[in-house]
Amino acid sequence: MSSDRATIAPAAPALDRGGEADARRVLKEKGLRYSRPREAILAYLREKDRHVSAESLYLELKKRGEDLSLSTVYLNLAALTEAGLVCEFKGANGESLYDSNVTPHYHVVCRETGEILDVPAPMVDGKPLGLYLKEHIERTTGWQVDEPQFSLSGLSPAAQRR
Repeated sequence: MSSDRATIAPAAPALDRGGEADARRVLKEKGLRYSRPREAILAYLREKDRHVSAESLYLELKKRGEDLSLSTVYLNLAALTEAGLVCEFKGANGESLYDSNVTPHYHVVCRETGEILDVPAPMVDGKPLGLYLKEHIERTTGWQVDEPQFSLSGLSPAAQRR
C-alpha cells in the first residue's frame, strides 16, 4: 500500500434537503413505496445535520403532530437505511443512531459525553477508504465483501478538559 496516496476529502454535504423526488426514485428502484411516514422521517432528518435515535425521532415527530407509532418509526428507518437514504451507526452507549448524510463519512463518538463528530472519509487512490478496502479485499481474496463499517470512539476536546 506504500504507493497509494491517501488524502482527506473536503467535508461532503448532506443529501439534497429538497430531495423528495430523488427519495421516491430510490425507493421505487428498491421496490419500496414512498409513504407518509417515510416522507415525515426524511423531512425531519433533512432539515439539518443531526444524529437521532428511533425513540427521539418518534418523540420529535409526535411533537409535530405526526400520528406514528414507535414500531412504524423503527420499520421505516430500517427500510430507509436498506434503500441507502439513511445511515445507521452506533452511538456512545451502543444505541442505533440515524443520519440522513449518506455521503462517505465516519462518525467519531465521544465515549464520555456522547458527542458525535462527522469526519469526511479519507480518500485512497480517489476512492473513499471503505470502498477502497472493499475492492482491495475482493480483488485479493475473491470474497464478496459488504461495505466496511467503522466504529470510531474517543474523547472530545470538551471531555479532555474535564
